[in-house]
Order: sequence, then C-alpha cells, then structure tokens
Amino acid sequence: MFNPNGYDVKGVKYLPTHDGVAFTGTLYKDGKRIGTIENGGTGGPNCAHFDTREAAEAFRAWVATLGTHTYPARFGMPSFTVPHDEETAIECLLVIDDERREARAFDRRAQKAIVYREAGDGPDQYRSAKFASTLTPTRALATYRASAPWWSRVTEVWHIGEGWKPERPTPQD
Repeated sequence: MFNPNGYDVKGVKYLPTHDGVAFTGTLYKDGKRIGTIENGGTGGPNCAHFDTREAAEAFRAWVATLGTHTYPARFGMPSFTVPHDEETAIECLLVIDDERREARAFDRRAQKAIVYREAGDGPDQYRSAKFASTLTPTRALATYRASAPWWSRVTEVWHIGEGWKPERPTPQD
C-alpha cells in the first residue's frame, strides 16, 4: 500500500457530531509513533500534536514538498485546488487509512463470497454471492464464471490482496 514518505496514521476512531465528524488517531513515521492527530468535529481544522519538535519540523518539511491538492467535484460543488498544508496532508493520510481498512474488510468478505460489481453499480456499491465452504475463492470464481446465468453483467471482481479487477468476458483466469 502507498506509504507517503514513511508517514502513516493508525488507530483512528471516528465520532459523528452535530457539526461534522470528530476523530483521533496516532501518527507514525517509518513505523514509529511521532504524535497524534485529531479533529473536534466542530468545523475546525485537523490538527497534529507531535511528540518531539524534530518530528514536527520533519513533518512540516515533508508537507512543504507536496505542492497542491485537488478536491474532486462533490455535492454539486466544482473541484478546487489548494496548496498542501498540515491539514490536507492529514486528510490524505486518513484517506489512505480508510482505503486500507476497506481493503481488509473486502478481503475478509471475499474469503466466503465472490464480491463483485455489475454494470451500472457505483464506486461505493458492490454485491456478493456466497460460496460453499469446501471451495477456495479461486475455484468459486471459476464456478460462477462458468455457470451463473447473471455473470455476464459482472464488470469487476474483488481479488484478495489485489483489490478490484475488471472482469474478462472469457472464463479463463
């Protein structure tokens, strides 16, 4: 998984609030704890609290090398670009952490079911079809490809440890 210059967040806990989402988590550099991150969920900025001055200086120096960050168009608002700062760097690290958590959850789900998307499904949608415990995920996928009447509508399949892969129209794997 992408590791931006060795920085990572772990143990992030989220709590919905009246004004947004609060969170706390631990900030790491090359696997060593260097501080904490938080947001009070009241519309304020994301903050980092560093264990040492050196860690803070190194993080800020890294952020200064990042250039700009473009937020995609959402909720009827156009996309926009801002210079990276400590807050946007924390947001990017949170996105990486969320994607890692999601991948682990899909990997667990794919141990017992084929996880797939059909034409017309959005990026946040998926479907699953459980398979017999006597089958491996690879064997179950081959079985569904060969015999499921609805399989022709499948456009993507989750592969354990690899993520979403486009589904080929031929039954070879």
